[in-house]
Amino acid sequence: MFNLTRIVHLVAGANPDDFETRLRTTVDAIGTAVTVVGRTLPGAINGGDLIAHLQFADRDEWLRVRTSVDEILASPSVEKVYGVEYHCGTTGRAPGADPGTLYRALLVRVDPSATQESLEQFESDILSMPRHISSMRAWRLSPVETSTGPVSWTHVWEQEFREVGDVTGQYLDHPVHWAVVDRWFDPECPEVVVRDRVCHTFCAVDRVVIGQ
Repeated sequence: MFNLTRIVHLVAGANPDDFETRLRTTVDAIGTAVTVVGRTLPGAINGGDLIAHLQFADRDEWLRVRTSVDEILASPSVEKVYGVEYHCGTTGRAPGADPGTLYRALLVRVDPSATQESLEQFESDILSMPRHISSMRAWRLSPVETSTGPVSWTHVWEQEFREVGDVTGQYLDHPVHWAVVDRWFDPECPEVVVRDRVCHTFCAVDRVVIGQ
């Protein structure tokens, strides 16, 4: 599958409900395999106002409909858009897990000076998190192939959870997060590889977003 994620930041005074309706109408008309359009929930960091996540059979399918998406995101209501395009990376789902009701995406930019060894350990540490965080229903870590907007993102880390508290509580407060993974993001740690501000955002969903 080929994935598209857009984090939409609206200009001051824009009506989020109105733009969400317009964006949803546009992407519904495209007819993707999976479509998520949702308002960013409280607790996001640099997460904009809306999340759009679309999945296509392949990149060519996306390119055939790209104009429709690009046109609405060029609206005067939009201040900026963080965008990533990527094929599915390492993906998993907890055994017997019901679909989550919350989709979370973390966009990061690994510093280009990071060594290959550091990059591999960074990815390994992130992928160790599902073994410890029981509220994570599904997960996927993918390298970004195309990044649009003001930041050249390199990775997207996605999860499904049951509720907001699973993200703001167990996920962020878990020892595997602050004792193992945070060192890659902390400028006071010698291992740091992510120096730019991340995009941490999530929205409600009513379907499976991350498949096996």
